Amino acid sequence: MAFEIDTKTLFAGLGAAEVSATNAAVDGMHDVTDDLLRRSREEAPLDKGTLRETSGKNVEVTPTKITGEVFYSATETGKSGDRVNYALIVHEMAAFKNPTTPGTKPKYLEDPLTQHADEYKRMIADAIRKGLM
Repeated sequence: MAFEIDTKTLFAGLGAAEVSATNAAVDGMHDVTDDLLRRSREEAPLDKGTLRETSGKNVEVTPTKITGEVFYSATETGKSGDRVNYALIVHEMAAFKNPTTPGTKPKYLEDPLTQHADEYKRMIADAIRKGLM
């Protein structure tokens, strides 16, 4: 006596589930990077607005991973005439002596990411669960 299973439908269903999970994870990553960008902009110095204006986000998808990035790319000309990464310098300062905008501070990107990391993981997991329903 032989027992046979047609796996064609099973594997097709698994492939569809993989696509749904990936799409949902991408949506979740977009939600997370949008939220982190919003929160970090609220904490980023405002003086001339250059720092906030040069911020943005990117979500990259490859066959093996989904990467979310929030960035600040403000540069200025230093005293030596060389271009300096103003965004990085301000981010890594110990403190602001007299912030032009209350509530702004160094570590404007790192702090919100650290404080909300667990929430961001849940957001992505929830998006994947919802995408598989």
